[in-house]
Amino acid sequence: MRKETRERLVLPILVPVGALVVILGVLWGFSRILLSVTADAATGTALAVALAIVVFAGIAASRPQVRFSVVAAMAGAVAGVAMLAGGIALVAFAPESEGAGPPGPAVTVSLVAKGLQFDPTKLSVPAGAPFAIAFDNQDATIQHDVQIFDNPDRTGTPLFDGALVTGVGKTTYKVGALKAGTYYFHCVVHPTMIGTIVAAGGGSPGPSEGVAVVAKGLQFDTSEIDLPADTPTSITFTNDDAGIQHNIAIYQDDSLAKVLFTGDLVTGVATKTYDVPGLPVGTYFFHCDVHPTMSGSVVVKAAPGGGGAGGGSPGPNPSGAPGTSPPPAGGPPPSSVSITASGLQFDKSSFSLPAAGGKISFTNNDAGTQHNIAIYTDASAADNLFRGDLVTGVATVTYTVPSIPPGTYYFHCDVHPTMNGSVTIA
Repeated sequence: MRKETRERLVLPILVPVGALVVILGVLWGFSRILLSVTADAATGTALAVALAIVVFAGIAASRPQVRFSVVAAMAGAVAGVAMLAGGIALVAFAPESEGAGPPGPAVTVSLVAKGLQFDPTKLSVPAGAPFAIAFDNQDATIQHDVQIFDNPDRTGTPLFDGALVTGVGKTTYKVGALKAGTYYFHCVVHPTMIGTIVAAGGGSPGPSEGVAVVAKGLQFDTSEIDLPADTPTSITFTNDDAGIQHNIAIYQDDSLAKVLFTGDLVTGVATKTYDVPGLPVGTYFFHCDVHPTMSGSVVVKAAPGGGGAGGGSPGPNPSGAPGTSPPPAGGPPPSSVSITASGLQFDKSSFSLPAAGGKISFTNNDAGTQHNIAIYTDASAADNLFRGDLVTGVATVTYTVPSIPPGTYYFHCDVHPTMNGSVTIA
């Protein structure tokens, strides 16, 4: 190539193109450094490099004649400053990786706010371990939150104060470990929205040993699911119907008016484990939301021997006659018992009285709402044995229960029959 052609045609093109490539390469590499450090460190690094460019360019410009060697030396000096500043920033100010932090809560419980009330009103969590509350505010344009207290009056400094959520909206509250015991929560905006949290056990924080249910041929392999009372439980659900969706949803009754749990849809053939929250003693209804004819009963029973979360007494006798289970060991039951209604639920799912009769100190903490305690032979509520007067909250009354033959009976609130449990007369 002729010298004249090289100097007049090739070099005027190659020099700026080459310089542009070098500049782009330097900028890209430098940007990787800035993106790998914190925002403040990136700002400081960029300012240090910019200052170096200004200083070295000023030094080069002060020379009588700017040669290529001067420009090259300036570029090398600036690159050196950039490498030094970037290296220091990477070592000292690199952000922690997402996986380096402490693990999140092992247990998550679900809580829904709808119609200015919580559902459910009783949560069960492991004692001594952090947990999370998946909070779903379904009241459009209305603010709700969750505050947790260590006293039933829900006064003083809360143990946990969740941020307000404007409906319709969701958030996940991360709550620190609670000691074993009963805690009380409410919405700070609507204090009549209340509930309780039972922290129990010190072992595994997950659900108790669960049950297995199989869907095949558009039917479940069982018509009854037995679960422990007031204890989170797992249901291992297997859908053997290829290409067909099934799930398990639990309702208060077959009217489907109140949903207690809805499992995710599972397309067969597949298996999924549902984590079901603790439910009070009673009989509920379950079905597949896609195929409602696939249905059955969920029977929630108190743990035997008094050691379970739901109490020690057996549930109501469905036969229609008083139960014949033996009286509790350890002597006769106390002649009086205290029961509280709060958040449309009783604080006890079972209690005991002597056959000679006894007293019930009943406290209704639901302001402006009527409750009572009525005892029946069984869950059909056809044969009444005792009916306490209605009490409008907040108030306390003492019921005198007459002599009742030994056995296991059923009690509920006549105004809110879903508030129920069992009575053992011994």
